[in-house]
Amino acid sequence: MQNAADMAGVVVKTLMGETASYDAVPWFWSNQYDLKLQTVGLASGYDETVVRGHPSEGGFSVIYLRDGQVIALDCVNAVRDYVQGRALVASQIGISRDLLADVSIPLKSHAIMQGG
Repeated sequence: MQNAADMAGVVVKTLMGETASYDAVPWFWSNQYDLKLQTVGLASGYDETVVRGHPSEGGFSVIYLRDGQVIALDCVNAVRDYVQGRALVASQIGISRDLLADVSIPLKSHAIMQGG
């Protein structure tokens, strides 16, 4: 649904003579019993992963990096990471593994520190 609405906006701009392109960050979510899986970005071609949180505690995220840049997140019962991680994927900024893994630092802080 969101994809159709976003693409319609690009079509309207193009018809009005504006230069427009569709470059939305891919995302997906699914509820599976007591688990909420949310994915943002495309993890293909990653060369590192960072686990943020602990699976045994019910909520965690796997952050995928390529050349030190955040390219995707898989979040399980970690809605805040998903929402804040979208900005990191969209801005393609590089962040250290230690900072990403530190759950005491909100992911949105990284975007702010990088000027995003």
